[in-house]
Amino acid sequence: MGLPDRRWATKLIERTSQGLIVLHVLLTSYYGSLGVSLMLWVNLACTVSGVIGLRMLRMGQVRLHILILYLSELIQLTASAVFVGWSAGFQLPLIGLTAMVFLGEYLGRSMKLPYIPALPLGIINFGVYILAFLTFFHRPGLFELPYSAVQSVEVLWSTAAFALLVMGLVSVVQLTSVSEHSLANKAETDKLTGLLNRAGYDRLLAELDLKSTTLLLVDTDKFKGINDKFGHETGDRVLKKISRSLLANFRHNDYVCRIGGDEFAILMLNVEALADEKIDEKIHFINRELAETFEDELPIVSVSVGGAHGAEAENWVELFKHADTVLYQVKQDGGRGCRIYNRK
Repeated sequence: MGLPDRRWATKLIERTSQGLIVLHVLLTSYYGSLGVSLMLWVNLACTVSGVIGLRMLRMGQVRLHILILYLSELIQLTASAVFVGWSAGFQLPLIGLTAMVFLGEYLGRSMKLPYIPALPLGIINFGVYILAFLTFFHRPGLFELPYSAVQSVEVLWSTAAFALLVMGLVSVVQLTSVSEHSLANKAETDKLTGLLNRAGYDRLLAELDLKSTTLLLVDTDKFKGINDKFGHETGDRVLKKISRSLLANFRHNDYVCRIGGDEFAILMLNVEALADEKIDEKIHFINRELAETFEDELPIVSVSVGGAHGAEAENWVELFKHADTVLYQVKQDGGRGCRIYNRK
């Protein structure tokens, strides 16, 4: 079985964004060579917004990324119709863009990623299509391009739109294949929190690359006291609250697992060089969230975290031992903190 669906979906969206950025770089250069300065600036703006959107995706802001991507492409297509005419590859890309937003919603629903409902965007696309059709059909744009230039732009845009449509079909086929494993996925899902359980965690260890993985062990401070004082139902609600906070504050390509009663594990992939400080900031923020009780009226709770980088371990057992060692140190210091193992 492959890795969980969320990582695959995020990677698919990321690859699409990178492809569109390359397309806009090519169009920026091309329109510059033709002397169409307005279209040059439109594509340059789309390139910049694409880079910003890609950054948002890597920060876990999937909805914001999709919205930036959609709006920049719609602006580009509308500008194409106005400045260089309807013939400059407008129709097929708009169909491709519409397919892309519906695919985004389908992926979001199927992979349980944040998504933007596609129907309103599809209606907007239809409105833009009709407006452009009535206004610019068979009319040249504000800039008259040589016939060879028009053909070149059409090829670029049509290729991009065709690639989006093919990607959609491939995604549907892959999703169908993924659905065959749904029963197995249920066996790896914790019923209380919806996170991966110990079986899912163990499978990840067999599939992930040790050296590029960072392991965080998360232990709930004094959880037994919460169960004893407030009851197991309240304890379950506290665990759900912790799970939501962990999911919300870590990236979408990180794996949050519940490996024991009040114990969690987070597997982070390809963390940045200064990740230790960022991880520490995340845990402090999570503990501040868990201390806010005015909305849910749950008891104040906190977590202790010990982490270790796979690059400093020979195997998964040693990595777990390193993380567990520093977690014990945090607990000994009173809990509510984070420490990352350092061999030096």
